[in-house]
This record gives sequence, C-alpha cells and structure tokens, in this order.
Amino acid sequence: MVPSPPSLPSPSAVPAVIPQEPDVSIKYHVLLGLPNDHVGGFDAPAYKTADVDDSHIAAFRRHLKTCSILPKSVAPSDAIKIMLRINMTPDGRLASEPILVEASASAKGPALMQSAIHALQACQPYAMLPADRYGEWKVLDLSFTPQDFTGGNG
Repeated sequence: MVPSPPSLPSPSAVPAVIPQEPDVSIKYHVLLGLPNDHVGGFDAPAYKTADVDDSHIAAFRRHLKTCSILPKSVAPSDAIKIMLRINMTPDGRLASEPILVEASASAKGPALMQSAIHALQACQPYAMLPADRYGEWKVLDLSFTPQDFTGGNG
C-alpha cells in the first residue's frame, strides 16, 4: 500500500497578507540604538574621533588586558584583527552588546571576537574614562589582535 501525500492547507486557511507589527521603538515610544547624531550604518566609520588623552586610553587598555584571555584556538602570532564598536553609559559601563564592524578573514576570528566581548563585559566599569568628556567616548571603535590578550594556548 502506498501512503498518500500529506494534504496542504486550503488556500482560504492561509492569510494572503500578514499585517506587520509596528516597530518596537514606535510601539513602546522608546529610542533604541545609537544616538540620533550618529551618521551611517553599523559598519560606518566612527563619526568623530574621541578626544581623550592618551594616558586615559593607555589606562583603559591596561585595565582591559587584565580581563582578556587569549582563546586556546588562537596563537599570539596569528595575524587576526577585529574591530568592535561599543556604546558606553556615563558611568563607564557598556550600554549595549558590542558589535563587530571589521574583521580579518580568519576561521579564528569568531573566537577572538567572543573573548574580546567577554573581556569588555567582565572589566566594567571603566572609571578611568573622564566623566566630563563622556560625549567623546560614549561610542568607541576598539581594535583587537591576539597581542591584546593575556595568556596563550599553552
């Protein structure tokens, strides 16, 4: 005996058009995403250069390195570079999940990116950033290479 093919729903049972739900920002009257003065999409270059003293940036990087562990699948000599965009709150915490804006073509890139995101989350808050210059560092593009991480695949 040959089984009969499954029956399809009748055309009248499937709606021809499903009405679209309103955008969350419209539905709940909230602003989501980057500030209004941001120009471009997620992969656009930073819209202005942070005017933060080099000593603050060096302190930020030193602090971040204490939380950055190189994934076992990545060697310190691997030629990998990623860039993440982070949105910060005035108290030096991440305002949202970091997003990837640039990466080398490498199978090891995703592991490096996940380690960088984990380090950014684990090292909060970033109190070394000057509160009076928040407008300059509320959105940062940060590059990472294996040399920016401690440890190794040993």
